[in-house]
Amino acid sequence: MTDAFPPTSAAEVLALCDGAWMSLRSQLQPADSDEGWHTSEKGELKLSWTASENSDELGRLEATPPSGQSTVLTFLADGRLEGSDGQQGRWELQVGSRLVLIHSDGKLRIEESISFTKPNLRLRNLLIWKGEQLQGSQFCSEIRRVSKPAS
Repeated sequence: MTDAFPPTSAAEVLALCDGAWMSLRSQLQPADSDEGWHTSEKGELKLSWTASENSDELGRLEATPPSGQSTVLTFLADGRLEGSDGQQGRWELQVGSRLVLIHSDGKLRIEESISFTKPNLRLRNLLIWKGEQLQGSQFCSEIRRVSKPAS
């Protein structure tokens, strides 16, 4: 983990992501009734950030859920994003060191924002769009797992 807080660059935000996280995710979907529009679940996620020495890219972020099926996102210095699954997108750093990742497959556009309120508290918002229509959203509050200091 980096000592830079609050982060001032995309690379610093991504370096703060490195670690094991406990997550509480709430999912919301527009619905015509009062039932079935909201779910919540706890989860775990391990993120590994590797900074690049290549000036064309910031580095790679590997995400490993408990299932063990890892995915890797490569952050290019020009704002492009490449996924290990072949997915392409872009990233941008917004006001308040909020990192926004945008993917589109032509039908759906997914916007994910990542921000930190403290070095060990990460907040993520995910919006799923079909055209101008919101299809769903997720909010995750994630707490870094930290090991006990040695006695």
